[in-house]
Amino acid sequence: MAPPSDFPALHIVQPTKPHHCTIIALHGRGSNGPEFAEELFEDKTSSNLTLTEHFPHCKWIFPSSQKRYSTVFQGEMDEWFDIYSLTNPSTQEELQVEGLRDSIKHILEIIDREAEVVLPSNIVLLGISQGCATAIHALLACQHLLGGFIGIAGWMPYRQQILDLARYGNGLGKFYEQTLGLTGASTAQSNLTTPALLSHCTDDDVVDIQLGHHLRDALTTPDLGMDVIFKEFAKGGHWIPGSDGFDTLVDFLRNRAFRNR
Repeated sequence: MAPPSDFPALHIVQPTKPHHCTIIALHGRGSNGPEFAEELFEDKTSSNLTLTEHFPHCKWIFPSSQKRYSTVFQGEMDEWFDIYSLTNPSTQEELQVEGLRDSIKHILEIIDREAEVVLPSNIVLLGISQGCATAIHALLACQHLLGGFIGIAGWMPYRQQILDLARYGNGLGKFYEQTLGLTGASTAQSNLTTPALLSHCTDDDVVDIQLGHHLRDALTTPDLGMDVIFKEFAKGGHWIPGSDGFDTLVDFLRNRAFRNR
């Protein structure tokens, strides 16, 4: 097993104006940080601006996953954790533990370092696909109160266990410590007050939109009670649906996540 420190170097896009806020963005399976950054900054909003142009004070951090053995593809690939099925992510769920533990720990260490530079409330965690699945657990395990969460075309690993344990006071902390072996995970559930945006396309043929619905329903159940905006788009596949999708991201970042900056 590769140690958590054995991750590729971070791909960082520096702000073009004084640094006020940071977005940590996690790629999907089979991709990496630099590739995700290139794809994310290619598209523009209806104002004909890229995300970096909309937020010149923002630093973008793009971590890359480790190479891990894929049980399904029977070889190594860039992925945050192994998974047996995206049709039913709970199948052979034990395969996900090692990668989730190492990857979440890596993301939490990035957040810790960045929280020494900007206020935690000016940090947003973003993830697409398997990056979203990893990021949502990093959010719930994080001891810093972050400014926002954005999940694109994603799902929630261990969803039922999370729902079962959330009924008890420090159930989430116990899950991360006992199931994933993350010592020092948050037990205050502070990030349940973090605003979240979930985006999913109905024609996504990689991660079925029903899994996105399950993620939304889990986060908004009375026991978690998160403030979630769910945007469903008819077209766009396994990505952000053009200018409409990017307009949605900008509106959320400007009016919810960074509203107090």
